[in-house]
Amino acid sequence: MAFYKIRTLSRKLPGGSMTEPVRGTLDVILKQDSDHSPTCVYNEIVALRLAQRLGVPLAMGVPSVGDGGTYFASLTVGGLSINLPNISATRMASVAKRYPADAAALFVFDVWVLNNDRADNLKANLTPAAVHLVVGIDHEQTLLGTRGEMRDSLQALGNLEVPRQHPLREHVSPGCVAQWIKRIAALDDGAVDEAVVLNFSVGGVHERTQRKLAAVVKTRRDHIADLVGRACA
Repeated sequence: MAFYKIRTLSRKLPGGSMTEPVRGTLDVILKQDSDHSPTCVYNEIVALRLAQRLGVPLAMGVPSVGDGGTYFASLTVGGLSINLPNISATRMASVAKRYPADAAALFVFDVWVLNNDRADNLKANLTPAAVHLVVGIDHEQTLLGTRGEMRDSLQALGNLEVPRQHPLREHVSPGCVAQWIKRIAALDDGAVDEAVVLNFSVGGVHERTQRKLAAVVKTRRDHIADLVGRACA
């Protein structure tokens, strides 16, 4: 699990609840579509929804609306008295050693959604503190953003391409990887459709494109063992 940073604590809420709720705010990182990442918000939403159906440890976030339009509000991991830098490629071996199941989950998931951007997009507690904390962050360059443009990304996904030199590939446990391959392969069509087809447009990602992506994601699910094998080669 992850912990998220509280920015402010305010007054207690009225109501006499035994839990004595307090109004507060959490730190978030707001992400929005741009010319360089035209499907950022959609990719973040869908990657998280797919991960949640499997138990893959991704940082939490929610779609949000503000003066500038639609955002994805990614909760800031932290708030603990431990050092949580972004994990570079050179420290991925330490992550895989301390968190073998989580590392395998992230690796197999990245192969599935074609994520070439895992280095520096992972938070993990590697200090002596006995706190189990490892989460993937930043997924705008997955799914419809893996090649920048939607059409090119869909083609790459449909061509069953795999991540290039994934930073965890040499360090993950084969046994744990096999378990996550089985978990993804067992995910039913309905669960994929519910995660990918949102029934509303997000930026320029309309229902027709969402349904095309769902079909491709299911095809990659059916070939996940082969995809992982090639990503490890």
